[in-house]
Amino acid sequence: MKAFEGKVVIITGASSGIGYSLLNYFISEGSIVYAVSRNEREINEKDKQLCNFELLDLSEEVNVEKYTKKVLQKENRVDILINNAGVAHNLASIEEMNWEMFNSIIKDNVMPTFNMIKHIMPIMKKNNSGSIINISSRAGRRAVPKLSAYTAAKFAVRGLTESVSKEVEETGIKCVTISPAGVNTGMRAMVFGKDDAENQQDASRITEIISKVLLGELQVSNGSDIVIIKDKEPIIRVPEV
Repeated sequence: MKAFEGKVVIITGASSGIGYSLLNYFISEGSIVYAVSRNEREINEKDKQLCNFELLDLSEEVNVEKYTKKVLQKENRVDILINNAGVAHNLASIEEMNWEMFNSIIKDNVMPTFNMIKHIMPIMKKNNSGSIINISSRAGRRAVPKLSAYTAAKFAVRGLTESVSKEVEETGIKCVTISPAGVNTGMRAMVFGKDDAENQQDASRITEIISKVLLGELQVSNGSDIVIIKDKEPIIRVPEV
């Protein structure tokens, strides 16, 4: 029996990049996969047959509330929630960025994570078990010039993770952050160009390390942030007390 066989897994931002890599991994493991994204991108008909895929804007709480109710009508638990949904923006200095752009990036990176945790937490608390993996970025630890909105959003995801982890520290629920450095994804290529993206680590490495965290092969305390840099061992940052 595979390690994640039969586990109920929800993956957001599942149609490309890290999310799509995670989708393929958990399908191959025999998990019961619920995948959500705003668009289909790399999702094909075979993927749809092997998982429960839905197009949805998770930044709107009403959508998440309806979606999670639908999932929980079929399942009596959620074992793993991976909040990967997020967007970046073209390089722009702070004075070049308008309010609408900044607000949109914050909303699209932070609110899906907040909404999903809020509406999945009750079933995890009921079962006193569950793992929440929030995908941040190395930009959420080390600010990037001309990516102020994205950087601020990823710092927020890390802060949200630490706060939630402290709320559930007396339970069987674990909440951690993954902060990858550059990854070869379409989003990276959009911001920094195709040549730069192709020089970054593959999304499969992020998936591999997330798997090790979930299996306990990589020991991390609740609320930790796992920084993943190309050609280096993962760096585990624990929350300040």
